[in-house]
Amino acid sequence: MQLSKTENSVYETLKNAGFVLFTVKNICQMISMEKIKAYNLLKALKKKGVIKKFGAYFSFSDADEFVIGPLLHLPSYLSLWSALQYYGLSDQMPKKIFLITTKYRKPIGNFVYVTVASQRYFGYKKIGNLTIAEKEKAIVDGLFFPKYCGGLDEVYKCIKNGGKEIDKKKLIFYARQMKSKIVMKRLYYILNSSGEK
Repeated sequence: MQLSKTENSVYETLKNAGFVLFTVKNICQMISMEKIKAYNLLKALKKKGVIKKFGAYFSFSDADEFVIGPLLHLPSYLSLWSALQYYGLSDQMPKKIFLITTKYRKPIGNFVYVTVASQRYFGYKKIGNLTIAEKEKAIVDGLFFPKYCGGLDEVYKCIKNGGKEIDKKKLIFYARQMKSKIVMKRLYYILNSSGEK
C-alpha cells in the first residue's frame, strides 16, 4: 500500500532517528503534531502494514522481534527456547518468544515474559541492539523452566548440539548461582548421561 506524503515523512523521520520502539508521544515531540493527529497517523501506518502495535508501543514491521522483546518490558533478556534457537543449539522454531524478567508481565503478542527472582537474573549480554542470555545461561534457564524450552529432552539435545561451544565450567557455575537443587540435579543427570561431566 502506498503511503501519503505525511505518512511517508513521519515513517522516514522515525526510521532515520533510529527508533526500534516508539509511541504517540515520540511523534508529537519530534514533529510538533497534536496527539489525536499523531495517533490517527500511526493507526493509518499500521493499517497499511508498515508498523506493528504492541500495547502502547509501535515498531516497524521489518524490525527484529528478538530485539523488540527486551525493549518492550524492562528489565528482560531473550532466553530459554528462543535464545537456544538463536544460537543454533535448537532446530525447533517456537511460535512464542521467551524472555526472562524480574517483574511480572502478561504476555504481549508473541512475547512471553517468565519471571525470576532478582538473584537469578544474570548471565546475559548485548549483541548489537539485542539483549540475550549467554548460551550457558539459556541452558540453565531451560533447566529451571523446561516447559519454555520444549522439555528436558530438548535441553539435553541443546547441550549435545553445542559441543565445545558450551563452556561446561561456566554452565555448572551458572547452575550453582541459581541456588536450585532441581537445576543441579537435572544438569548432573544430563552431563552424566552424555558422559561429559
